[in-house]
Amino acid sequence: MKWQNPLRKYGIKGIKDTIDAILSLDINVRPLDEIIIKMAAEIFDKFGISPYDCIHVATMNARGIKEIISADKEFDKITNIKRIDPLRYED
Repeated sequence: MKWQNPLRKYGIKGIKDTIDAILSLDINVRPLDEIIIKMAAEIFDKFGISPYDCIHVATMNARGIKEIISADKEFDKITNIKRIDPLRYED
């Protein structure tokens, strides 16, 4: 199976500008480290979801986060997290 850059998949060509815009938001960006990468590989072997999604789940697990807001139904395969559809999210 071929994995694509998620930004290019949606036709976003100005990746640097898009990343700069995302990083300008008030969000906490966590670095990738060896532990997260190993956890992501285990998640991939167990659930077979996108490697990008595996990184998200591994980071969530490492930080004790149990919910994710995402339209990506692949997260529903992960048993220890709950996916919240953004169209159904209520603050």
